[in-house]
Amino acid sequence: MAIKLIAPVNGSITQLFGVDPEFYKRFGFPGHNGLDYAISSGTSVAAAAAGTVAMVAFENGGYGNYVKLSHVDGSKKYHTYYAHLSSAAVSPGQKVKAGAVIGFSDNTGASTGPHLHFGLRIDGENAPFKGYVDPMPFFTTGGTDSDGTGTSDPFPDAVTVPDLPFEVTFETLNVRNGPGVEFSIVGQLTRGAKIKGRRLHSKSVWIEVEPGNWCALAFDGSTLLKFG
Repeated sequence: MAIKLIAPVNGSITQLFGVDPEFYKRFGFPGHNGLDYAISSGTSVAAAAAGTVAMVAFENGGYGNYVKLSHVDGSKKYHTYYAHLSSAAVSPGQKVKAGAVIGFSDNTGASTGPHLHFGLRIDGENAPFKGYVDPMPFFTTGGTDSDGTGTSDPFPDAVTVPDLPFEVTFETLNVRNGPGVEFSIVGQLTRGAKIKGRRLHSKSVWIEVEPGNWCALAFDGSTLLKFG
């Protein structure tokens, strides 16, 4: 089993996990140790999974005001981090449900503008990043928004399509955990494979074929999928 996360806010992801290694050397990491969401100050921040508030603290020159939640799924212990907040809405030891408001966004700590830094750490994994891992593979499109309604989604600008049929026209087609070549490869399809599109990410023309699995329709002048 693995923990399933909902997006802590509805906003565009502006910085992915592992990017900009030179900059993050100063913090002791080989790259960015989470995801950044572009949101305005005062935005409600939701718990990405049910858990217990492990810490409410301030880190000068780093996370600023932040909340740390602990989660147990199977035999693994997970921690989620919500940084650069204006204030917290929870207290240490408090149990929270997925989607519960745990704080409000701002620009505290080492931050150049209002945003949410979201991190996921798993005890005993990814030693170079001190346990932090890419949260993207753990997101699910199902869940509850911070206001208790609707569905949280790491790609809120994707458009739902009515199970459009496609066929792979390239020799091999990478399946990634997000709509872009910067996301991790999670599988491959071969020429002739039949798939159905669930959602379309129109900015980069990627199609979601299963929850969290995306394929490019075309890339670098080559058509990868044909309709029908």
